[in-house]
Amino acid sequence: MFLFPGKNRPPNIIFILADDLGYNDVGFRNPDIITPNIDKLARKGVVMTNSYSTHVCTPSRHALMTGRYPYKTGMQNFVIPGDAPVCSGLEYKFLPQYLKSLGYNTHAVGKWHLGDCRDECLPTERGFDSFYGLLLGGGGYWNHTYTLFGAYDWFNNKDLDLSANGTHSQDLMVDRLSAVFASHNREEPMFLYFAPQNPHTPSEATENFLRHYPSSMYTEIRRQYLGLVSGLDWMVGELLELVIANNMLDNTYIIFQSDNGGDAVEALNGPYRGGKGSLFEGGSKVVNFIYSPLLKKVGYENNGWMHITDWMPTIISLAGGEVPLVEGIDGINQMSMVLKGAESKRTSMVYNIDRDFDIRIPVTGEIGVR
Repeated sequence: MFLFPGKNRPPNIIFILADDLGYNDVGFRNPDIITPNIDKLARKGVVMTNSYSTHVCTPSRHALMTGRYPYKTGMQNFVIPGDAPVCSGLEYKFLPQYLKSLGYNTHAVGKWHLGDCRDECLPTERGFDSFYGLLLGGGGYWNHTYTLFGAYDWFNNKDLDLSANGTHSQDLMVDRLSAVFASHNREEPMFLYFAPQNPHTPSEATENFLRHYPSSMYTEIRRQYLGLVSGLDWMVGELLELVIANNMLDNTYIIFQSDNGGDAVEALNGPYRGGKGSLFEGGSKVVNFIYSPLLKKVGYENNGWMHITDWMPTIISLAGGEVPLVEGIDGINQMSMVLKGAESKRTSMVYNIDRDFDIRIPVTGEIGVR
């Protein structure tokens, strides 16, 4: 149902989902991290200091797209393996499908990781007009090959794109973002789901960002990770320039979040304990902010509870629609909190319920500053 009041056009909505970004691995929290574009948006927007996701990739992405807790939908057991005949349940309506009914053009660039075992599971069958990127959990940034069994994984819509081989994911994604904006009819609203690999392993940062982190000060694993974080920031900056160049900024919401905490081997999630794969807050309390000239209150930190499931009904509400109560989602519409700084409507939250899987992950290796 369309409920957008008093406007000729619904707003554009951009959701940026970083991959394994540490809570303390952004410049606005840690001055050693070079992320000027992310910092600018966060400081001019609203930083959600009590925002939670789930502990790993697939459950978080499923929660975002469906507005449902993974444990209720059979998606709580870690991640979908690359060769598994599984995908996020086809009975669940995805966020872009709701937005399509409100007249949105919908595009996905980056990582999917919600299953690809049959055509019906693919992004272009689940509400996206276009998709460009990787379907599995994470491959090489240059060769786009899934590490566990050597499968090449880079797609343009449903088609394997072998021409991407040898070009870094950062450059490929920025080029695709440019193409999306070039072909967009600005008389129609856009929903862009940008889910880059950065800074997920493997550690393959580009030299232009590694120079920010000298080897005399950082271990190599930490240095590579931070190079990917700064690469992520560069992509965010390029995306912002596209929004501005296309005269869309005044009517656009930009939401930034990590899918989970950073891997404790390479990231800093302090002051919280643990990291990716754990149910400690270091694994589930994430970087999250929203920026837009449409916000009524900006330049502050909001301490209210926000869960990743909340973004689905909140985004639909910002777009002028609503999720029917009969659909039984777990997400809560937090538009008043996001838009005006009102108190959070959330009073409880489930981390996970999984009686069949032991999520204890051994942590080895050395991180941080020498």
